[in-house]
Amino acid sequence: MTTPENLQAAPPLEPATPGREPVFNLPFILVVLIGALVAVHLGRLALGFETDLRVMAELAVVPARFALDLGWTDQTRILQDNVTGLTQVQAGERMAVARFFLDGGGPRWWSLLTYGLLHSGTAHIAMNCLWLAVFGSPLARRIGNMPFLLLLAAGTIAGAMLHVVMHPSDVAPMVGASAGVSAATGAAARFVFSQGLRIDMMGDDARVRALPALSLAGMVQNHQAMTFVILWFVTNWLFGAAVVPFGDDDTSVAWEAHIGGFVAGLMLFPLLDSKATRA
Repeated sequence: MTTPENLQAAPPLEPATPGREPVFNLPFILVVLIGALVAVHLGRLALGFETDLRVMAELAVVPARFALDLGWTDQTRILQDNVTGLTQVQAGERMAVARFFLDGGGPRWWSLLTYGLLHSGTAHIAMNCLWLAVFGSPLARRIGNMPFLLLLAAGTIAGAMLHVVMHPSDVAPMVGASAGVSAATGAAARFVFSQGLRIDMMGDDARVRALPALSLAGMVQNHQAMTFVILWFVTNWLFGAAVVPFGDDDTSVAWEAHIGGFVAGLMLFPLLDSKATRA
């Protein structure tokens, strides 16, 4: 039997301290990825012009190198395609660029992935990091780190391949994480427009994982999802066709790479999503 003398007084309750919001309200994998992209960009800024040009030659996608290696065309045709319609001065500059990127070394097949680490300027990397944070965050929470990285890699490669097919004679190097980011966007579109979803749910892992995923037919029937997809394609076309300027005059948007990445993410998402619920 327990007597009052045997009882120990319970420690006084301490007032609950309000929880603190994390500095980065992002999955850790997103913080690492964005940090890596920024670090690479800052590192390139510290390089001299010639050294950075060599980095571009090794890591960026140059479509004409792949076309040459695959036998789709020859160097004479590539040079002709790149100077058509240019002034003599512009043609000379373009020929110099073409010779630099086409001389030796083959296509650098690894560049189908590594080009996603490079960016053309501050606006370019800022836009990609912002878009990655917005759409990559719910996707990473839902499918996990490794499937997330696999999807980004697949989208990056798919975007590069479509760009090469569409521009086989292009000697301008393509850089940017946009195709991978577009893959994350396409995949996220399969579930972020579920009925009843609120923006405050996007930071909750359990709620994001519980959302029903949309089938392709379900996306067509979901007005929000279809409106988003249409606006996404139209916006990318406007930037790519230079109807809307982006960055400086020497920068063009490889919108085909964006589309390749988006479609890859849209189609691969069901293979990487462990949730069985479909709408």
